[in-house]
Amino acid sequence: MTEPLSTGVDPHRLTEFIYGAVTAMVAVAGIDSVDGFTWNEAAATVIAGAVAIWIAHAYAGMMGHRVSSGSRLGPRALANALRSTWPVVAAGIIIALPLAGAGLGLYGIPSALIACHGVGIAILACVGWSAGRASQASWARKSFLIALSCGLGLLVVALERLVHH
Repeated sequence: MTEPLSTGVDPHRLTEFIYGAVTAMVAVAGIDSVDGFTWNEAAATVIAGAVAIWIAHAYAGMMGHRVSSGSRLGPRALANALRSTWPVVAAGIIIALPLAGAGLGLYGIPSALIACHGVGIAILACVGWSAGRASQASWARKSFLIALSCGLGLLVVALERLVHH
């Protein structure tokens, strides 16, 4: 695992948030193309997908470490791998939050799903800003990283819309 930079930003956690955000946004787009989901089914799908990716990602990292180091891995290694990849799930939970508003009757599920995409793009923007901050980039470079990260989110949404609609 990488060490946090002097700014306190952990580059590994940033990458995990990216994986989690993109995975959740793909799940939201899949839900958006299917009629009849309730808000809680949609939220459960997004969060369960994040948990599945979290476990698979942690396991893959653990196996990669085993192959590269030749060491045997036990329960402690699994716990460390799960802990270090936890932001995958955190991003999924955060992205699913607008669905609770649909559950409270504040707006409909289609609006909640659009908001979920917005939250995902906002997470990616925060990751871009954090990466710029961690590398002590100029304001222009930070702005570029934010735009690039938002562009990734918009690309995910556009690709999913193209496939599902």
